[in-house]
Amino acid sequence: MQSVKSNLLAAIRHVLSPLCRIAIRNGIGSNDLSAALQSALVHSARGELAADLNREPSEEEVGLMTGMTAQQVRGIRGLETTTFPAANYSWAASEVLAGWHSDVLYLGPYGLVLDIPIVPEDPVPGTETRSFESLVRKYAGPGVSSEIILDALVKSGAVERLGHGIVRCIDRTYIAERLSPENIQVFAEAVHNVIGTMAVNLKRTTRGAGLLQRVVFADYGLSEEDLKKFNLFIRKTGEKFIDEVDTWFAKHSNKERQGSIKTGVGIYHYVENDADREEYLKSMQVQHGEGTNVAR
Repeated sequence: MQSVKSNLLAAIRHVLSPLCRIAIRNGIGSNDLSAALQSALVHSARGELAADLNREPSEEEVGLMTGMTAQQVRGIRGLETTTFPAANYSWAASEVLAGWHSDVLYLGPYGLVLDIPIVPEDPVPGTETRSFESLVRKYAGPGVSSEIILDALVKSGAVERLGHGIVRCIDRTYIAERLSPENIQVFAEAVHNVIGTMAVNLKRTTRGAGLLQRVVFADYGLSEEDLKKFNLFIRKTGEKFIDEVDTWFAKHSNKERQGSIKTGVGIYHYVENDADREEYLKSMQVQHGEGTNVAR
């Protein structure tokens, strides 16, 4: 029988997929994500050990639980309150735009930036040929993907594809997709609370224990038209339920009746990402053996 560890790793990768897409769209790469994951591991291990030992655990004890050395734990402690820097491609995109607006090879009469081909046309060995690929190589470095930079610049509105392999610069400033601190906080707390509920319920051994967790879904899917109808329906009924819960809280959680337990109820409407689910089911089939069905 496959180990719990392998099953959990497959599940964690599935959970991380939408989070990674958000990270990629906002310029967060492998190094930053690894640092964040290590920081979360150390923080969680410290909390687990403190609850078991009734004292602050040592760096050696935290390292033993997380598979790190005491020196690694010591280095990570400061990351828990650190703002992680944006990935290098944001800097690279800005450098490419700056070069496009200052390099004489890419400027026409009166200093206007030229439309350029994405790939070099009739390249001559040993000479610089005007192209977007050459621009990226010159100002961002040979190890930076010109496709990633171009995609980022097009999405930001700084560059426009004209067709036939030609691109035009329409803005000299690159502004990556950014989320407000308030929206990020709401997002983080919602995801954290949902996963926290699931974590509690993974350990329950009897029906009725743990926290309320109910999911209903369309057994045979919905058409685009019916999805719009369902969205309106669930908004109306969901709002009514939330209002009832809010009224209940108002009676039991106020200045006269206070408690230490922070709790609540969240409602979310999901639409499955087929590619993510197929990848997850494939990983489970590999672990359990071909032909094994994984329950929805």
